[in-house]
Amino acid sequence: MKFRFSSFKAASSLTCLALILIACSGDGFKTSDSGLKYKFHRIDEDGRKPVKGELLWVHMSAHLRTDKGDSLLFDSESMPDYEGGIKFIGVSEPEYKGDIMEGLAMMHLGDSASFIISADSFLLVSNRLDQLPPGIKPGMEMIFHIGVADIQSEKATMQKINDLQAKMAIERNADKQKRMDEEPQAIQEYMDKKGFKADPTSTGLYYIETAKGKGPKPTVGQRVKVHYTGYLLNGRKFDSSFDRDAPFEFNLGKGEVIGGWDEGIALMNVGTSATLIVPSQLGYGSSGSGIIPPFAPLVFEVQLIEILK
Repeated sequence: MKFRFSSFKAASSLTCLALILIACSGDGFKTSDSGLKYKFHRIDEDGRKPVKGELLWVHMSAHLRTDKGDSLLFDSESMPDYEGGIKFIGVSEPEYKGDIMEGLAMMHLGDSASFIISADSFLLVSNRLDQLPPGIKPGMEMIFHIGVADIQSEKATMQKINDLQAKMAIERNADKQKRMDEEPQAIQEYMDKKGFKADPTSTGLYYIETAKGKGPKPTVGQRVKVHYTGYLLNGRKFDSSFDRDAPFEFNLGKGEVIGGWDEGIALMNVGTSATLIVPSQLGYGSSGSGIIPPFAPLVFEVQLIEILK
């Protein structure tokens, strides 16, 4: 995903950096006395700088520099601490020459800049790794692109985090409530679209038999073998034993599967194929699972192959 800066413009002035002894490199980066390579894209000289112990709220991406170009390692927009693609990082004393902490201390609120640092030092010293990860060799460099969105004290940051968490919890709960309220209508619309005519069971399960088998029905405790494909109401497939060519086995009525399965499979004769429309209370409920969102009705095309015992 493309890294997002709040503003990414070429700087017209670098006067605020005049006290730093620098040497220019051919790619536009300058080098501090400690060896940190840096390039500012925007400087807000009216913005304040952080002090030790404060936290920067930043948009940030990190790339590994290779002979074939820069390879993305991290992007806060795709892995944010909080909404808006923002991470927060503390400002501390540099631990080695060319430490990115030196670069963070150079930045004003509203600035955006890029820094080139040693991958070895960052991973082994700053991140306390025992060894370099696969694909990263001694001598390689990393480039960070950073835009400063806010500067906060630790106390203010904790309050901001608490406020954001509370806001996000309210939004999540509102979204869950909306999904729960819309679920019955969504199921009915799906039924109408597919032309299914069936009444729900007392629990809300819809059972639509598509091919009648001639074998016996399983009873609670028996082990059954089934083939299935599972879909969301929008048609997205999320799992299929047919695709794996590997039927699924479980003990009926023992809570080893979702409630909709325990109920639905018990209605089937061996050899039967059926469609189960499972309301969320018989599926994954308010939590969801993987790509299955909270309060998601599920559709299963199921075939009861065999009663094993």
